Amino acid sequence: MTPAQPTPTVTNRMREGTTRSTAARLLRGAGRASVVAYRDDPDRALHVLAHGLTAADVPVVALPADTLDPSQTCREVRFKVDQHGADPRTRVSVASLHALAHLRIMDEAETRAMSSLGLLPPEVDWPATTGAQVALLCLDRLLLHDQAGVTPMSFSEVVHPPCFPARDQEWLCRDAVEELGSGRIGQIVEEVVCGAREGLVGPGHPTPASMAPVVGERVLADVDSTGCTWLEVGPGSTRTVFVPFGEPVRCLDDLQAAVGLLAQPAV
Repeated sequence: MTPAQPTPTVTNRMREGTTRSTAARLLRGAGRASVVAYRDDPDRALHVLAHGLTAADVPVVALPADTLDPSQTCREVRFKVDQHGADPRTRVSVASLHALAHLRIMDEAETRAMSSLGLLPPEVDWPATTGAQVALLCLDRLLLHDQAGVTPMSFSEVVHPPCFPARDQEWLCRDAVEELGSGRIGQIVEEVVCGAREGLVGPGHPTPASMAPVVGERVLADVDSTGCTWLEVGPGSTRTVFVPFGEPVRCLDDLQAAVGLLAQPAV
């Protein structure tokens, strides 16, 4: 028997969970960040070596040494974090986080103090100890662009929930899911598309030229606590297919169990 299609309430709940999870991970160091001091030089994005949250949940970035004049204590900036697909054969953007913020460069003494107390995230602490400039960001409103569209949210909505996977676990998650094999992955995606398995099918978008080598394949876009997202790549159009886990995944052991359930045919 084919199960009923998800109701709008169920669909919205799945999308909300994935959106919040993505935003939380991007704030905590996943993806690639950039900063534009739009009052000073609106056409130049500053190179960000690393980003994350301090122990007090304050956004922080590491910039190459001497990027900004520390005598200018505060700058208005646009903060952006791009998330690329999990498959290393593609560099397509699958989500991006945007915010307006005030940026403050910390002096060397403040940076050393925070580092010695273990208050900086590891991704930022390493460049900080080798001379990078470290800056704190003050922000409130966020916009996440992902498969669900554009979602506004407040910083407080996404800063506290548990966050999986951590940045250093992303490759392990990818490998765990890829163990399903291309044949089973194709079946899972088809089950969602046909309505035999719960999930979400996104609208089609023109397939970029960079995706030409994987046309006709299902390419892993992301793995998080809520489920897996694949890109179904066609010659003219590409769409996302989201497959939820039965229960939220909080650690690698949970993921192995969830993948094991995905390996079983839908009933």
